Amino acid sequence: SHPANRVSEPLMEYILNVKMGLYLQYGRINDRLPRKTDMERKIEIVQFASRTRQLFVRLLALVKWASNAGKVEKCAMISNFLDQQAFIFVDTADRMASLARDALVHARLPSFAIPFAIDVLTTGSYPRLPTCIRDKIIPPNPITKSEKQSTLHQLNQILRHRLVTTDLPPQLANLTVANGRVKFRVEGEFEATLTVMGDDPEIPWRLLKLEILVEDKETGDGRALVHSMQINFIHRLVQSRLFADVKPLQDMYNCLHSFCLSLQLEVLHSQAQMLIRERWGDLVQVERYQPGKCLTLVVWNQQVLGRKTGSASVHKVLIKIDESDCSKPLQISHDPPLPACDSKLIERAMKVDHLSVEKLLIDSVHARSHQKLQELKAILKSYNANDNSFIETPLPTLVIPILEPCGRSECLHIFVDLHSGMFQPMLYGVDQTTLDDIEKSVNDEMKRIIPWIQQLKFWLGQQRCRQSMKHLPTVCTETLHLSNFSSHPVGNLSKHKLFIKLTRLPQYYIVVEMLDRPGFPTELQYKYHFLSVSHGLTDPDDCPPTAILLQQFKPDIEKLVLDARPGQQAKAGGKHKLSADQGPTEPKKPKRTGEMCAFNKVLAHLVAMCDSNMPFIGLRCELSAMEIPHQGVQVEGDGCSHAIRILRIPLSTSVSEETQKALDRSLLDCTFRLQGRNNRTWVAELVFANCPLNSTSAKEQGSTRHVYLPYESLLSEPVGGRKVVEAFLNDLNSIAKLYDCVLDFARSLPEIPPHLNHFSEIRVYNYRKLVICYGAPKGSSITIQWNSTHQRFHISLGTVGPNSGCSNCHNIILHQLQEMFNKSPNVVQLLQILYDTQAPLNAINKLPTVPMLGLTHRTNTAYQCFSILPQSPTHIRLAFRNMYCIDIYCRSRGVVAIRDGAYSLFDNSKIVEGFHPAPGLKTFLNMFVDSTQDARRRSVNEDDNPPSPIGGDMIESLMSQLQSQPQQPFTKSSGTATYPLTSPPTSYHNTVTPSPQMMPTQSPGSLHPASSPSGAIRAPSPASFVPSPSPSSLGISMGQTPNFASPHGTIDPSSPYAMMSPSQRPGNWPGSPQLPGPTLARIPGMSPANPSLHSPIPDVSHSPRAGTSSQIMPTNMPPPRTLPQRSWAASIPTILTHNALHILLCPSPTPGLVPGLAGSYLCSPLERFLGSVMMRRHLQRIIQQEPLQLINSNEPGVIMFKTEALKCRVALNPQTYQTLQFKVTPETPDPWTQEELQVLEKFFETRVAGPPFKANTLNAFAKLLGAPTHILRDCVRIMKLELFPDQATQLRWNVQFCLTIPPSAPPIAPPGTPAVVLKSKMLFFLQLTQRLTVPQEPISIIVPIVYDMATGATQQADIPRPQNTSGAAASMVSNILRRFSEVHQPPQGDCTIYAAVRDLMANLTLPPGGRQ
Repeated sequence: SHPANRVSEPLMEYILNVKMGLYLQYGRINDRLPRKTDMERKIEIVQFASRTRQLFVRLLALVKWASNAGKVEKCAMISNFLDQQAFIFVDTADRMASLARDALVHARLPSFAIPFAIDVLTTGSYPRLPTCIRDKIIPPNPITKSEKQSTLHQLNQILRHRLVTTDLPPQLANLTVANGRVKFRVEGEFEATLTVMGDDPEIPWRLLKLEILVEDKETGDGRALVHSMQINFIHRLVQSRLFADVKPLQDMYNCLHSFCLSLQLEVLHSQAQMLIRERWGDLVQVERYQPGKCLTLVVWNQQVLGRKTGSASVHKVLIKIDESDCSKPLQISHDPPLPACDSKLIERAMKVDHLSVEKLLIDSVHARSHQKLQELKAILKSYNANDNSFIETPLPTLVIPILEPCGRSECLHIFVDLHSGMFQPMLYGVDQTTLDDIEKSVNDEMKRIIPWIQQLKFWLGQQRCRQSMKHLPTVCTETLHLSNFSSHPVGNLSKHKLFIKLTRLPQYYIVVEMLDRPGFPTELQYKYHFLSVSHGLTDPDDCPPTAILLQQFKPDIEKLVLDARPGQQAKAGGKHKLSADQGPTEPKKPKRTGEMCAFNKVLAHLVAMCDSNMPFIGLRCELSAMEIPHQGVQVEGDGCSHAIRILRIPLSTSVSEETQKALDRSLLDCTFRLQGRNNRTWVAELVFANCPLNSTSAKEQGSTRHVYLPYESLLSEPVGGRKVVEAFLNDLNSIAKLYDCVLDFARSLPEIPPHLNHFSEIRVYNYRKLVICYGAPKGSSITIQWNSTHQRFHISLGTVGPNSGCSNCHNIILHQLQEMFNKSPNVVQLLQILYDTQAPLNAINKLPTVPMLGLTHRTNTAYQCFSILPQSPTHIRLAFRNMYCIDIYCRSRGVVAIRDGAYSLFDNSKIVEGFHPAPGLKTFLNMFVDSTQDARRRSVNEDDNPPSPIGGDMIESLMSQLQSQPQQPFTKSSGTATYPLTSPPTSYHNTVTPSPQMMPTQSPGSLHPASSPSGAIRAPSPASFVPSPSPSSLGISMGQTPNFASPHGTIDPSSPYAMMSPSQRPGNWPGSPQLPGPTLARIPGMSPANPSLHSPIPDVSHSPRAGTSSQIMPTNMPPPRTLPQRSWAASIPTILTHNALHILLCPSPTPGLVPGLAGSYLCSPLERFLGSVMMRRHLQRIIQQEPLQLINSNEPGVIMFKTEALKCRVALNPQTYQTLQFKVTPETPDPWTQEELQVLEKFFETRVAGPPFKANTLNAFAKLLGAPTHILRDCVRIMKLELFPDQATQLRWNVQFCLTIPPSAPPIAPPGTPAVVLKSKMLFFLQLTQRLTVPQEPISIIVPIVYDMATGATQQADIPRPQNTSGAAASMVSNILRRFSEVHQPPQGDCTIYAAVRDLMANLTLPPGGRQ
């Protein structure tokens, strides 16, 4: 086509037009679809989808073309524009030429319109226009409001006159005349608005507005049922009838009414289809539908429901239009006709004003349901004349009371299913299977409901009993399997019964028997029986119980329960039937709120009575069976509680007759009571008078003492069984055993020594335990009580008052104290031992027992410094580092005896294998001896090196010296024996065995918390930490003679703790670390001072002397090794005072050392002595391994050796015996100076052989001594910088010579390994600590240094460092040492170690955060 004829349209507008068109088509389809069948709707939707798809396919092709044809369109537009411009230019030129040639030749100017100009200029308007313009264009002025009202009023009068004179149908009586219009409204059908165009009667009516009022509120979704086009068509049709008919209004009504009835019938049919499709399904069916005529629905079709029984197989509802009288609304009829049961129900079922087919059907079946329930009620009435059932109308329900009086929740509700017309029963608590059976029976035959009601009556009676027992300690069962059920009277009871088991009394039952009450079909008669059973002895769970006793409760028990007035008694012989409850006999309707008729008061009372009384009856029977006299069950507290009083407690065979009589005289009352919520706790109250001890407790100041003994009965045992009586007898035996001990203690109190009176205080004595506080502030406590389970006294220790939270020092010997007290239960003797051992044990508890690493060459194994091994209450053995052993014997009068425990108890020339004698121990201990306690003091040579074993003259002189001390007699009140004032009775001498056998039980030593001073962890003791064997185990019987040179010879005859000879050790001490046999070696070690390890035999791997041998003790143990005739003077005990022992065992500074030179490790003098002896012993071993030459010495305890240039002498400090002295003498005077030698000696004393006494430090120092002289001198100068840092103030760092590898060193070897390696090169470690002028944490670095002996270069060892370290400090140290080696070239034979280290200390500066 020509470009000028093309019409272009924007693509967006075209797409919008397509979308709007589709939307309009979708709206029309959506309006039409609900009124079409399902197949028509599907066809319409498919056609719409097909058209839409084709349209969008074309639109897609157009869009693709438009995207590709943009350039062509642009060129076409340019071409069209140019053609148009050329056409315009040509046409313009032609027109101008024509105008110039034709029109302008004869053109003249017109005359001026002067009048018009004057009008415009003067008046501003142009009044000379033609009037036809005004008449045709400008509208006339509107009429006024008053004229309008007058006109409408006249029109209203015309309409009223017209209505009066016209034949008006009665259905149009609902009309309104207003505003010149008349509005006819027929509810549910239509509303028409009419008017007339004049006052002439011949002028026809004009229909102004028509509105259809038929609505479908269920399926219409609120939209109009008639389309606007249909409304317009009907409007025109009605208007034509109004113009042509003689009776226009009648004809208008007939036309609209006929249309509305057809529409209503269509709506009902549509609702029925939706009802079938969505909710009712086959329960409702459309039998016939004729549009505009009738609709027939079928409900309760028995054929469809699968039931062929019933009064009618089909129920129909017919909805039709009355053809004889078209003015009537839709007519409703039922087949079969509805019964005349309820006028309101029938009236609702015959109208369809609501235009809801579901409501119409429900009203219809509701009326029929009411009829069925009336028939069922008539059957019940014929069965029970006093039937109280009633029908509820809102939901067709028949409420049937089953058991009178009956609560609302207990009634049987019979519903009628509105959809199917079937009976549906409902009863709370009944299982669904039973309800289904009832439903089937009643629907098949209504009369079958009678036996079901009878069955449900007994079921409800059982449920009421169960509900009444719900919150009581019972278990309800309908059956009880008894082994003798058929032969016992319980089998003759009614089949309707309930067994109620008392859970607290499992051998007792209450049986509720339910019987029919004659003449009252809805009531029950209850009978209550008491049943006792016995369970099998072998397996109560598998063997059924056996019924023993069945007895019926009194029939008048109900009167006692229901009597509201207290004290009123039931009439004797009165008869009263037991029913479910005592409410009204014939209630009109069941109770709705506050229902108490389900609670059986009589049964609850019987259960409560049996639950409270039967335990006492059981206890009474047990007491009688065990021949314990009592008063029987007594009532207390105004009848609200019960009790059993014991007349006389049984005799105890474990105490004397005198004690038993005294206990009987002091016992005033003994009563058993039950308490607690579950009534399973018995409390025996014992009232005592004339208590033998007066305690300081505020609760024990009265003339009488009340003792309460609780007994809890297990759920598996009957309350008040034999176990309660047995436990009570055990507690009485415990009271008697403790009372016997307390009586002896009370007799001894008047003559107890004064120091024990001040030392101890009776804090509590409640007949079950005795608590005594002792010590200076009475801060420690000991509790004594009898343990009936183990049949022995149990002792527990604790702290009170200011010391609360700390540990009791006697926890170390707790087990030994308990064994001693069980052998001789003497409280005075126990207090004396506590008095004599408190101070020594306080000192012993201060010894370090924490395992430490690096003490030996096994750096990864931790060893205890001290292991505490109690042997008896007064004998404590201390083991030091698996090597040395010290025996401490506690004596009276504030002294202790100390000996070397490495020596055998039988022969001083033999030692216990695994221990080593401590040379010089006797001399060291004599330094702490008080001159007032020991006037005799021998020389060191005489003590440590005697020419022969000790003779009898020495013992005699010692005994005479000790016997010369004054003694005070102590006479026992009973007159049986006489003892010294400070000693306990003789029984202690005869029963205490200080060396018991080892038992596989946990030792009580040191039960301390970790925070206490004595609470350090006791690590496992090695195999050699076991004390000496008992002589009795070896078959040795040795008499006590003054000439017997044994460490257990008598030292102080007045002391109760005199050392015993082997013949005085007949028994074994349970719990002490002792083993039988001739030797104690190769036994898995134990530490009795470490209960926290929970095993007296720890792993043998913790022992430094335990090899790979088996941990099981061999049967054939080797004999103890024999020592040559050497020093064994330390086997003779040394007597020390408690103050001296405190000084000996408590940490203190090292004497004789400048505080600045002493190390930071603070230890006790005993640890320093033993550590020095150990280091000296280790030095002998090192000399044999290192290139050192040993020099023989005649001095005892002195070690001499030499190196290439030095002679060395090592010995204990003769002044203190707590440090090793190191004396160095050069072979030649040059090049050593006296100052260098002194530095070397001080370094050995303070850094090598001092605390904490590590063997590897001595190894490293020995390697240093074997170094060449020029290297050793440089090392000594570094030692001087360490010992005297103040002499080098110009340096920035302090130095410390590391003899063992520290934990923070580079990972070259395990920490604790010797840090000096001397081969072709020398490797050693230094620790540099930064000097600071401000108080803050200094920076420390570890520097490994390698010295090359060939080149003389001193460098930092190249050791790989962990990845998490920065390495900045190591890099700076390496740079400084490398720069020093480059600048200072040493001459041949000189050493650069000291110079390089000093340069490093002077020039090293670390950046912030540069710690290694």
